Amino acid sequence: MTQDDLRERAERRVRELKDFYNHVTAYVLVCTLLVIIDVASSASGSDTFLGLTWAYWPIFGWGIAILFHAASTFFRPTGWEERKVRQYMEQEARRDEERRLSSS
Repeated sequence: MTQDDLRERAERRVRELKDFYNHVTAYVLVCTLLVIIDVASSASGSDTFLGLTWAYWPIFGWGIAILFHAASTFFRPTGWEERKVRQYMEQEARRDEERRLSSS
């Protein structure tokens, strides 16, 4: 693997981390706003869950998306992309060789 390949992989990894942190930041900011709106708009004494009437639904749903994003960012198997690239390159090389031999 060349230095350029290593640099490209490192840059891709940094981009993935940055995207995840941006996603978490947006989640925290938007959920905070949703909680403020929900608490301000709910009637006191109404049937609520932790003082919220509806904000927990988007918080919960988006939280699941955050968990999946975290799993794909931090817990994915390493090396599978490189193996797949090599596999497809070998398949294409075999097809090209078969085409070359069949056209001769």
